[in-house]
Amino acid sequence: MARLEKRDSLIRVLLDAEDRILEIGRQTRDDPDPLAVVTTPDLTRLVIVPKDHREVGRRQLRIEILDQVRVRLTNVNEINSIALDDSVLPPGKTIELSLPFTIHRGTVGVAFEGPVVSTSTIELDDNDFFSLAAAPPAPNSEALDFTSSHKDLSENFASGEPESLSDSFRNSNKGQMFKRLANLVVVLQGTASSKDFEESISKTALDMVGLDRAAVLKRVGTSWKICALSTRRENDDESWRPSQGLLGRVAKSGLSSWGAPGADGKGIFESAVSVVAMVAAPILNKAKEVVGAVYGDRKVGGGLNRSPINEFDAMMVEIMACGVAGGWARLEQEQAALTQRAQFERFVTKEVAQQLEDDPEALLGRDAEVTVLFCDIVGFSRISEQLSPAKTFEWINAVMETLSECVSATKGTLVDYIGDELIAMWGAPYAVSNHASAAAESAIQMMNSLQKLNEKYPLPGGELTKVGIGLNSGKVRVGNTGSLKKMKYGPLGSEVNIASRVQGATRFLQAPALITGATARQLEGKFCTRRLCSVRLKNIEHPVDLFELCASQKPGWSQIAKDYEIALKAFEEHKLLTTIGTLSQVVARETYDGPTMVLLSRAVDAWSRDQQKYDPVWTLPSK
Repeated sequence: MARLEKRDSLIRVLLDAEDRILEIGRQTRDDPDPLAVVTTPDLTRLVIVPKDHREVGRRQLRIEILDQVRVRLTNVNEINSIALDDSVLPPGKTIELSLPFTIHRGTVGVAFEGPVVSTSTIELDDNDFFSLAAAPPAPNSEALDFTSSHKDLSENFASGEPESLSDSFRNSNKGQMFKRLANLVVVLQGTASSKDFEESISKTALDMVGLDRAAVLKRVGTSWKICALSTRRENDDESWRPSQGLLGRVAKSGLSSWGAPGADGKGIFESAVSVVAMVAAPILNKAKEVVGAVYGDRKVGGGLNRSPINEFDAMMVEIMACGVAGGWARLEQEQAALTQRAQFERFVTKEVAQQLEDDPEALLGRDAEVTVLFCDIVGFSRISEQLSPAKTFEWINAVMETLSECVSATKGTLVDYIGDELIAMWGAPYAVSNHASAAAESAIQMMNSLQKLNEKYPLPGGELTKVGIGLNSGKVRVGNTGSLKKMKYGPLGSEVNIASRVQGATRFLQAPALITGATARQLEGKFCTRRLCSVRLKNIEHPVDLFELCASQKPGWSQIAKDYEIALKAFEEHKLLTTIGTLSQVVARETYDGPTMVLLSRAVDAWSRDQQKYDPVWTLPSK
């Protein structure tokens, strides 16, 4: 039966060959709590998230196990796409993949491994199997190539004192051994930069060790995936499987091992029937963990070489395994660099991505002066209820794409998307003196872009796409606030919390964009702004001055701003009649202004309650 476990940010699923058909989805009313496996006569159901986790469907993915490494995936959900390692599986579509692989749906990641194949075994007889005395070296972390990976081994052997070999074997037939070793080194150097080095290694093992079948295997959980297989005869690989017993021995000890099946002719495993001899050498990672093996065997009636495998044969296979270890380490390093660059470029410009790649320590965290922007779609929940899920998906993607372009155009750093909210900053990862001006320019571009969005995406009931934007400037801690598996370069600190609260204040002050006094002071009069009030924000100790950032000067703006300034000063000096009278003149001119109406309402409310004891610093009702 399949097994589920939580590992870091991923759900790990270890498949079993007995489960031919599986279905993955969120918890239904009758399901146990995640992570659970529910078996029925027709299929095995894997419950991966709770029932309130809506980004995963109740019936999301169907899995059919085809063989030891191949599965067929069908996205049975009618709405949600599934992200694969390098592609996307749309609703209703099917694809075949090789294990292992990972899928993502929203914030949920699931890694598939296996399947575990049951094999009846006969107990190993240690008299029939042997191992080299020492484990091979791990890949060189400074120079990840074939030559560096087997450098220690080749130098050790050339000195005449290879510690893995017994004294008796080391002192016999040295000339022949040196010749074979020299040929092997030449071959490994020739395949150092090859893309198909795994196949080259399996072919080399076939020829240089005199094997009938040779394979490079990757360890996946408790099973082994064939990466490359070479055989002397056509169709000799159709039903071939390596000895799980020998591989288990190598995985447990970390030593290269060889031997022959039991003398009774049955073979130690089903896969060892008609096998004269077999050998396996561990492939290690930089942590000295066994992550694979180079494996080979000789068949009854196979090639010309029917002799037992000896210590030197095992040594040769071990050097090849070191070559694969170096190749895998090199690929891992290259992939990590590509992944890191791709992650960077999702959130920042290519220039910034290059800077982060050149200076990885920037991810570790440092203090920086930045301006942080939060932008939220106004009334998103209400509007999405009137749209189909597909239309909602299309609409929010278009909005976020447009807003993101405004950030990129001003060389900002995209930090995150949370639902219908976008977070960005200016001033990191590289310091700039005009981060406040760049952020303000981006906010204005966002507001000006709404007209085209509304023309392209008309909403039900004549609704318009609107946003609420909050900006704040100050010192924060910037770095990777995510994990090694999922990077999120962004800021942390109280100044970030203030920016978030300022964005929430836009709905109370009826202004689409608000900035704090800290940001306004850095704009130096370059933008159209006006001070609206002082507020107490949720969980923020000191009052914060809020300013409106205007996209453009609307008709009569100068007079409105002048009257508002007079009214606000009177309100803060407890001169309510002056406040009410001044703002009433604005209303009488039939010029609607949201902040004017808010301040007038506060003044009238204060007058009706207690003219002298009201607090001009507004404590906002909520975030």
